[in-house]
Amino acid sequence: MQNFLVIGLQSCLRLFGAFWIFGGFLTLQGARESLFFDRAIEAIALEKQDRLLSYFLFWGGLFTLTTGIGLVLASRLVFIPLTLSIVSQLVYFWLQKRRFSRAKTEKEREDAQVQPTTMNAFKTSCVVAIACGFGWAVGSLK
Repeated sequence: MQNFLVIGLQSCLRLFGAFWIFGGFLTLQGARESLFFDRAIEAIALEKQDRLLSYFLFWGGLFTLTTGIGLVLASRLVFIPLTLSIVSQLVYFWLQKRRFSRAKTEKEREDAQVQPTTMNAFKTSCVVAIACGFGWAVGSLK
């Protein structure tokens, strides 16, 4: 029975890792597009754009991609990018909260809102971290 649990959990983590690899590539593509638009708007408007979202998209995509690779490999090293991902999301939430409290216009407040998809990604990362911890405890991660 324990073997079935270990193999089943390992298979689920690997499958989820494959989805995260795909999601990581999509997020990196989104970050590239966001940086392109930031630069284009700067060139047209001659005004500096806030690139916070673009940079966090890039790092989030990189952490998601490496976490996915770690999950597919069923490696304990998955905890490194997964922890970095969760910490970077917490830093992003903190920065957005500060930006929201300092916002003077409705547009600035709107830009400082954390998107529901970002919050869902954070919750998913936490659930995956718990599943990885359980997987490590039972031997699903090497």
